[in-house]
Amino acid sequence: MRGPGPSALRMVRTGAVCALASSVAAAPPASKHVQPELVADVESIAAGRPFQAGLRLRMAPEWHTYWKNPGDSGLATRLTWKLPDGFQAGPIEWPYPEIFKQGPVTSYGYTREVLLPVTITPPTTLAAGTSVTLAARADWLECREACLPGRRELSLVLPVRAEAPRPSGPWGAAFASARERLPRAAAGWAFETREKPERLVLVVRPPRAQPEIRQAYFFPDRGQMIDHAATQAWARSAGSYRLEMTPAPNAARPLGALEGVLVIEGSGGRTAVRVDAKNAAPPAKEKPHRTAAPSSTESRP
Repeated sequence: MRGPGPSALRMVRTGAVCALASSVAAAPPASKHVQPELVADVESIAAGRPFQAGLRLRMAPEWHTYWKNPGDSGLATRLTWKLPDGFQAGPIEWPYPEIFKQGPVTSYGYTREVLLPVTITPPTTLAAGTSVTLAARADWLECREACLPGRRELSLVLPVRAEAPRPSGPWGAAFASARERLPRAAAGWAFETREKPERLVLVVRPPRAQPEIRQAYFFPDRGQMIDHAATQAWARSAGSYRLEMTPAPNAARPLGALEGVLVIEGSGGRTAVRVDAKNAAPPAKEKPHRTAAPSSTESRP
């Protein structure tokens, strides 16, 4: 008698994570494996001048947290802000993730340390000479072989001054490193998708000045798009590249637009670009050249 296949095992693992989400809402214990901290890229703030705060997560060896799309299992880290009147917080800006494989389960996230930036905009009526307290509740899922929910109430006090905000000495380098891993806007790039019965092809046309791309890996913004555990095959053709992927077993077809992050490696190093690809006609048959995914043990470009 055959046991459950990879897709079934991934569904079981996902169900376990959903059950764990209920315990996150109940009463998560204090974490011994992830140390959270709320930090800012400035030492002071000024009325109407946006700045960035960030959730810094420092993980114990072999533990990880998750990207906005965790993959086959996991939960994305969340921030629930409690800001003074008139302050506005943008969404989390997600550095591109690493890849974790455990049997048939493939997930996306971070090891060692990650800083998740958020743009904060103060009101124009903010009075100089005062101070403000930014507060947020951080929720995350920390995993090694098993997973545990984490939650912490965090706060940060910043003085308000009339002059332009000064960059933070202690955290400037950490924010710069996080921004280097943010996917950049795809100015000059062109993307489209082509669907086959059992394959999904992302056609990539980079700008002419782009150095040769030896390999690439696509991280979709949301689940139910691709089979995360399946091999992604990178091929070069005249004037473009092609990345062949396997649609998720329960993906709605046609898939339509494909949105996410393409991490590329080549003579220009490793970087990431935003992808917003529309569906097009199926391409002619072409045997792709398979390349390995970016190493999951490398957390820096």
